[in-house]
Amino acid sequence: MATTASPGIAKEICAAAGAHPQQRLSMTAAEFEARVVAWARTLPDLEALVQIGSRVQPGAEVDAWSDWDYQLIVRQPSRYHHRDWPAQIAPCWSAHFERTERAVTKLSAVFAGGWEADFVLLSAWQMKLACWVMRYPGAQGWFPPALRQGVNNLRLVAGPGHRVVLGGQAWERRYAALAVPWPEPDFTAEDFQRHVAAFWRHAVWVAKKTLRGELRAALRWSQVELREHTYALLTEEARLEGCTPRPEARKAEQWLKARRLQQTAIVTGTDQAQLARALLAEITLFEEVSASVASRRGFVLPDYSAVAAWLRAELAKLAG
Repeated sequence: MATTASPGIAKEICAAAGAHPQQRLSMTAAEFEARVVAWARTLPDLEALVQIGSRVQPGAEVDAWSDWDYQLIVRQPSRYHHRDWPAQIAPCWSAHFERTERAVTKLSAVFAGGWEADFVLLSAWQMKLACWVMRYPGAQGWFPPALRQGVNNLRLVAGPGHRVVLGGQAWERRYAALAVPWPEPDFTAEDFQRHVAAFWRHAVWVAKKTLRGELRAALRWSQVELREHTYALLTEEARLEGCTPRPEARKAEQWLKARRLQQTAIVTGTDQAQLARALLAEITLFEEVSASVASRRGFVLPDYSAVAAWLRAELAKLAG
């Protein structure tokens, strides 16, 4: 696979880091950042390199386990749809591509010394459009849903803090639009109904796998599918209580109230009785939080008492 950078990239990166790549398999944080910037400077179609994430968020806790998050804004993102280029930055242990739930392509790389960085590959023209749109919140009804979602995603990841590393004043002016007040995406009655219905469907599935003895399938499904819907409602409940929740249960220890922290500390494993007890605890938690959100938002809460009673009766046979 052809590389994306110029032939002199290794020399330039090593000059920034202070050593030949074969002589330096461990790096300080400053050295690693210098390597990223030196590499990005060589890209022929680079428009901007914008750092996001905890390392640039005011008040965020940054420690030895914190990774780096970058938005790589280029004219041709497809040029970077391979796993070879991270090795041009530093000795790379692994590189992984994924399409995130926010519909963007991200490469996550682990470098020598355990340093980890995420690079979100973004099209320059799309980012320019999103930044322009952010300046006109009153006109959002005129913009197509995909564009509004793109703006919401940008505000979600860059709003808490960002730093234009490369791109100059032009991109600093564009990102300044993040300061313009923008209506938060609403948690709708349709969202509520979808999460509630999905929870009870997946709860039955997990229970049947547990009762059948397919314990690892039950464990996986409970963690991958079932809990997603619980946390969707926990997030909305926390927002209604005046907290500032994060998606995907991030920093949940900071925005969940004491009772919810206790309720979400569910112990599980591949023991049948333990799985049954965990699902019973999850059901109790979900019943509480779905009733709480429905009451606060005026949503209609469907009657799932029959399925809840069946699940409790069947699981009690195993739970002891």
